[in-house]
Amino acid sequence: MIPHRSTALLSVIVFVALLLFIFSSSPIPVPVSEKVSGAAEYVRPKLEALSLGDFHLPSFRPPAHEAPPEEKNSTRGDSKWFSDWQWLNPFSSSVTLDEGRSVLPPLADRRAVYTYFDPNYNPRQRSGQDRAEEKKANVELLLAWRRAWYAQGFRPVILGPGDAKMNPYYETVQRIRLSTEAQNEVFRWLAWGHMGSGLLADFLCFPMGRYDDPLLSSLRRGSEPEHITRFENFNGGLYAAEKHMIDQAVAEAARKLDDKSTSMTDLMPPEYFRIEPPTSLAFYRSSTITSKYSTLGEKISKDPAAGRKELVQLINAHLHNTFQNGFPAGLAVLKPFPKCTTALVEPALRLAKALVQCPDTPMADSCPPNLPDCRPCGSGKQTMRISQPPNYKNTTFLFTIGTLPHPYTLISLQKSSEEITTRHIRRDTDRDPWLFEVTRDHLGDQLGGSSRGSVFKQVVAGDQAIGSSLWMTVESLPGEAGTGLPSDLLDEFEWQLGFQIPRGGKADPKIEGGKGNQDKPQYAEKESFQFANPSEQGVSREYELIQKAREVIKSEEGSRISIKDVSEAWNLADSEVWRFVKAYRARLVVERHRWQEQEQKFAN
Repeated sequence: MIPHRSTALLSVIVFVALLLFIFSSSPIPVPVSEKVSGAAEYVRPKLEALSLGDFHLPSFRPPAHEAPPEEKNSTRGDSKWFSDWQWLNPFSSSVTLDEGRSVLPPLADRRAVYTYFDPNYNPRQRSGQDRAEEKKANVELLLAWRRAWYAQGFRPVILGPGDAKMNPYYETVQRIRLSTEAQNEVFRWLAWGHMGSGLLADFLCFPMGRYDDPLLSSLRRGSEPEHITRFENFNGGLYAAEKHMIDQAVAEAARKLDDKSTSMTDLMPPEYFRIEPPTSLAFYRSSTITSKYSTLGEKISKDPAAGRKELVQLINAHLHNTFQNGFPAGLAVLKPFPKCTTALVEPALRLAKALVQCPDTPMADSCPPNLPDCRPCGSGKQTMRISQPPNYKNTTFLFTIGTLPHPYTLISLQKSSEEITTRHIRRDTDRDPWLFEVTRDHLGDQLGGSSRGSVFKQVVAGDQAIGSSLWMTVESLPGEAGTGLPSDLLDEFEWQLGFQIPRGGKADPKIEGGKGNQDKPQYAEKESFQFANPSEQGVSREYELIQKAREVIKSEEGSRISIKDVSEAWNLADSEVWRFVKAYRARLVVERHRWQEQEQKFAN
């Protein structure tokens, strides 16, 4: 039997031999020729020599994934994002390996909706000055058309004679002497055939319904492959088809076309078409204007340019009124922690009051052609109301406007001081208070912050949320009392809503819940809503704290851990959804700007 002392000695010898074998099999690397100076001259080679990576011991290395590559057009300002199906992961950093890079849902493919417009088409033979005025009116009309279809999730494209010339049947058609109207109709189909699958709409045809309307949803998904969809009694207002069916129909019509033809569809076999009711489509053709809006029809006959500008106003009012009718429960401006967030939600409240305002219109009591029983704004019926609930309400009857604060901003408001310390955050504040408060009614009190964050992301960017809510961050909004929303931000909201937002005018005192003063411009009346729902700490103090919080959030303190970093680390879920909303809104802006750049030369 080996003595105990001999066993211990043998174990030491084996251990030392093993260490010598490991170190001898991995020579110490020679420092690279990179020049170093100062303390690094002595420290760096030693650190390199003692690096575990040089021992070639793969068993000591945990498996690691590389960060996903940066996508094109995936940054705006200090917002960064990565589009991926893992967007509902509670924390984006587990996917991107970057704390400042949010994972957003992949961009949905926008189905193309085409319209044909020939700026030289002049059937009435107007004079040069009249045509110049009509051109300005047409630019406004095409802008309204593009904005309405874009808000419904489509990609509007304006086609012209140049697109028709690219169709192989163009030369065949050119040999036939057609009337001006017939040629315009034929070129419209040739241009669509050149482009391919999608929708072909008259620029007087507008989507007039909620985003989740069944007809509009089906048009976004695609067409029945064996038919061309057209709509009952629409006479060319809108078609939907795949490219192979468009090509077949154009080929059949071109074969029968002659100098007596007036309509392309009359030359196509009836079995090519599938007819549906135009439930959520409004077509402002001449016959409709004459029968439903006779005053406007007379104006267009006398002065086409001025009449068309009023038509644009009427269409915008109908789109706005359809939005108001689509949410019978009104507008909800989220206001958690009402004792200290009056200034925080003021910009959102200003937006809400603009949305419930009646738009300018030449015919105040009129309804869209497809909605004869609508409730016109200001007609004496119930006004769209504004509420300020502390919690998100999961209902399709309510339009929600949410404003997210950075965790540090909320802590400053709750304490009513900019003197925030790590001790105060850790001992005197709850984790993720904003997310817990906003989702309390929807999710109860049991779920943790990470689970709430995943659900909240669906509330912001899920398919059911599009068209029924607007989200923004406090730090991107005006920081002074009484300041209106920036014009560029209102522009973005218009492309999301589909109509022009009133930017002035008189406020309705009934909306305020108080007496009000109807002679005050809407954006000048800050007292009426601030004192209707006041903060205990004072609104002016809140604005001061929000402004100072912005400076802290934007400041760079090098490698030192800042109080901003502490607030984010203590409120991981609140920080995650704040960055998510910020990146989601930034991507909306980038997506629209890219589309507008592509279509800019065709839109004027």
